[in-house]
Amino acid sequence: MLKFFELENHEVMVFRIWTILAGVFIPVFGLFLLYFVEGAIDNMVHRCLLSFYWLFFLGASFLNDTIKKYLSIPCFIGNFITIAWIIWIVNQNSFSTNYSTGLFLCLSGIAIINRSNIEMVIFYIFSFILLFYSFYFYPEVEISKAIFLLSVFILFIIHIVVMGKRDYINYSLKTLNQKLRLKNNRLKQLIFVSSHDLKTPLWNISSFSSLLESDLTEGKLELSEKEYYLKLIIGSIKNIDRKLDDLRDYFKHDNTEIEFDYFDLEKKLISIQNKIRNENPNTHIEFDIDKGMPPKIVGNEYQLGQLFYRLIDNGIKYNESETKKIKLSYLLDSKYHVFSIRDNGIGIEMKYKDRIFDLFQRLHMENEFSGTGVGLAICKVIVENHKGDIWLESGKLDEWSEFCFKIPKRILLKK
Repeated sequence: MLKFFELENHEVMVFRIWTILAGVFIPVFGLFLLYFVEGAIDNMVHRCLLSFYWLFFLGASFLNDTIKKYLSIPCFIGNFITIAWIIWIVNQNSFSTNYSTGLFLCLSGIAIINRSNIEMVIFYIFSFILLFYSFYFYPEVEISKAIFLLSVFILFIIHIVVMGKRDYINYSLKTLNQKLRLKNNRLKQLIFVSSHDLKTPLWNISSFSSLLESDLTEGKLELSEKEYYLKLIIGSIKNIDRKLDDLRDYFKHDNTEIEFDYFDLEKKLISIQNKIRNENPNTHIEFDIDKGMPPKIVGNEYQLGQLFYRLIDNGIKYNESETKKIKLSYLLDSKYHVFSIRDNGIGIEMKYKDRIFDLFQRLHMENEFSGTGVGLAICKVIVENHKGDIWLESGKLDEWSEFCFKIPKRILLKK
């Protein structure tokens, strides 16, 4: 519950400006009314108490971060206290033009300072109740009650529009900040893993090149040793090349601004099956595709094609069975397309279910199974681009693994 009241850092400055305005202008406005308006009824003690309330919390805003974080609570309460007293003093002056002006200024200021539409609606409901009470229980009020309430209602609608626009801007900024944080996290991860995964083959190249260089002057290496070192150098160069290519693919897919359209899922899966068979001509592969697969879905055809291909290809690549079996299932859900891809390969232990989607994370040595550890990271990026989720549903070492992913169901109006 308290989470709702937490102030962002930029809101603390707004809070301070508001407390200064309220703390100064509440008593100053009263002094002006008493001086310039003949017969004005006012209470400067009350105004000074209200001023002290706001200035007290202005001082509190310069204390520790915990106090600053929850200053919206006294602000929220203080707004109700302030408007209640102002409606009372305005009623004492029979809603004269001068005092009504102050009421409208106060309503406008407090409504703007509210942090959400919910706060503003609560505030205006409270204000309307007090106005009705003043109008119908104090008969000495001589103004047109209907006109006054209509004016406040119009003010309320204007603030709804303003707050709606502000909420939209805040939401857009929050979304952009989330994307920026995600990009920064991925960049940090890339820098971290690159410093190790790209550095290792470079170290191999440097070390074995130095050995070959020393042999040019000393001639101590046998021909078989030279061939072995050259083979390791060439392998390391190819390893770097593969990793750089996969990194390029990773960042090519790491783009949330993708186009969505209807595409034929059935044809796409047939195309992927043919591609897999052509790449593995001497391998016996069995595909079992759920009859309940939707014929068409909305998404980015290229990226989703890559997603299905990479998950299926993993089930073939990391598989030592004579007959490699791939089962594609579709799970019914009201909001999402949920797909499952299961294989009879070497399996994955569930304790690695989070780690396997990170860049350059491999569970096997390169001499056991080829790969760079980028494929599943690309799959995760593609699913995130579609506002979905991907996970390892189940796995058992030396028996099977099952990956699931879901993407929201979408309807395009142009089709």
